[in-house]
Amino acid sequence: MLKQFWVIICLMFSSQILWAEDSQILAFEQFIDPAAEQRYSVSVPAVAQNEQLWSVVYMVLQTNQVPDNTVLDFKVVPQGLLLKNNPAQKIQEYAFDGVQLAQKKDYVLSQFSDLSEQLEDQTGKKVQDASLFDTSRAHVYARVEDWVPDYNAQATQLNIELGKLNEMQVKGLYLILGKGEKPKDLLAIAQLDPMIKSQFHSEEMQERKAARSELREARFAIFLVIIAMGIFLGWYRFKR
Repeated sequence: MLKQFWVIICLMFSSQILWAEDSQILAFEQFIDPAAEQRYSVSVPAVAQNEQLWSVVYMVLQTNQVPDNTVLDFKVVPQGLLLKNNPAQKIQEYAFDGVQLAQKKDYVLSQFSDLSEQLEDQTGKKVQDASLFDTSRAHVYARVEDWVPDYNAQATQLNIELGKLNEMQVKGLYLILGKGEKPKDLLAIAQLDPMIKSQFHSEEMQERKAARSELREARFAIFLVIIAMGIFLGWYRFKR
């Protein structure tokens, strides 16, 4: 009888607790000193329709003069992917003045050690650091986005089309596609997007709040089971 109660407890515990899906890197590509007016891509075979995907675009830039007169121009062109929050938008076009971009002397992607380790472990590729001749002119652009697979897509690909760069050079371009839980480093990386409105942070907070709520429910359910078991044992001993 006691064994049956312990089985019930284990089943209730496992069914109530929310286990976060492991983070998985599907593809990683890096381009050092990419040329302007060219397309750069990261791709994977077609993924399951119910997959929740995410992407990272990370650029290391160097301005040739004061940032006020520099421009970063590029397009984001997905294939087999739909923006989770705006599925109808097929192409994203951006143009940023240098002053809008984060100026960072610590600009390398490898500074995010957890993400770098995960990239190397799961793809076998070590992050190559971009090289700048003047770190005082270093700027970083980054973008983290959520995607869902397009219906009946044969492949999944994210393309970055660099436009004409005015007095600015892209020294390193890094593209990542992943699924499941986002690596923790993506929270800091997302803050480097000039257009961010705390969306990433808000989503992360909501997920954590939901997880805490379900954990509280699981604990309460276990508490009720323990009380019920105590009552049953007391009744069983009394009957004997």
